[in-house]
Amino acid sequence: MSPTVGSSASTRCAVAHEPSSAPPKVKTLAPSRTRWATPADNDALVALVRECPMQGEIGLYFDRSPDFFALSRLQGDGAKICVVEATDGRIVGCAALAHYPAMYVDGVPHEVTYACDLRIHPAHRRGFVAKRIHNFLEAHAHEQGLELMFASVMRGNQAMSPVLEGKAGLVPYHPLATVRNYTVQFLLPRRRPRGIEVRRATAADVPAMRELWTRRMSALQFAPVPAEPLHTGAGLGASGPGIEAHFVALRDGQLTGSLLCWDQRAFKRLRVLSYGPRLQRMRRWYNPIARLVGRTPLPDAGSVMPYFYAVRPCADSVADLRALYVAVHNSFLKGGYVFFSTMFDVRDPMAAALEGFTMEHVDIDLFLIDPARKWQNHRFGERICYFDPSMV
Repeated sequence: MSPTVGSSASTRCAVAHEPSSAPPKVKTLAPSRTRWATPADNDALVALVRECPMQGEIGLYFDRSPDFFALSRLQGDGAKICVVEATDGRIVGCAALAHYPAMYVDGVPHEVTYACDLRIHPAHRRGFVAKRIHNFLEAHAHEQGLELMFASVMRGNQAMSPVLEGKAGLVPYHPLATVRNYTVQFLLPRRRPRGIEVRRATAADVPAMRELWTRRMSALQFAPVPAEPLHTGAGLGASGPGIEAHFVALRDGQLTGSLLCWDQRAFKRLRVLSYGPRLQRMRRWYNPIARLVGRTPLPDAGSVMPYFYAVRPCADSVADLRALYVAVHNSFLKGGYVFFSTMFDVRDPMAAALEGFTMEHVDIDLFLIDPARKWQNHRFGERICYFDPSMV
């Protein structure tokens, strides 16, 4: 599941770690029951995410107001959220299951469940909330016959160590791969590779986009099988981005690449809590220069960090994919964003398309969760893995 402290694979402006200080000393009540969330839990879940920030040189948290469940609705019809209540009825922990009816596993479509959005209130991280959540979800997996699950954990998340090590009788986590999330800053214009045209996609491009995705991405573990219509993909409902949110690359009129750009501020915003001393000093000179040259300044504490996802990268070659990233970078250079976020398996040679960009990165470990103990000896890691940070 996603990091217990609420860290996410999706964005990074500076190194984000777990808080180094002890959790605040507040009255801690024992967990009372674990159940499925209902719409009545919305405000409590929004508040819980706010209590689980990413801490580092910059403090950040995901603002999921006004509708915490909006992301879950994008994760498929079978998506569910479980919550743990304290004895006073307060929600002190939650986790989600995203259901994907068709992802490529060893090149063949397979039903897969993604365990994500694990949040535990800081005052309850030393108790049994994590065990309650895992036991509840494991029982659900057995009941529903969910045999293949995976999860993501930010590298260095010490709070997840007991879970990853299988302590306290928790379902085993088996390492799959490491994926690297890049935050690409908007600074200077980039030169486009010659001989490659890049433009916005139209409905007429859908058949070629589908053929390209199937041909290139079916070799990657956990890449979604193209759905109908194409832009919904696996886990994206009708409220997901439209075909016009895709950029496509073409050589001699033939489609050779595609990339989806998605601003999720309608339902998920990255809000700045604070800046550390280094970034405070940097903002004093960076923001005036950014305004002077038409770039977006770093926002004040309390404001939203403007960024978008560049996801579902698919191309015939590194040059085709680089042309897409360059076009997206240049198109949004003065578009009101500080950076865009994209991700690759660390073994994926296509990541070379990002060489030369100004960026930072954070590593995320993917794990197999095997409720039926069926896949523990399967060699998933022999193939490059696909992971979409926009669905976390």
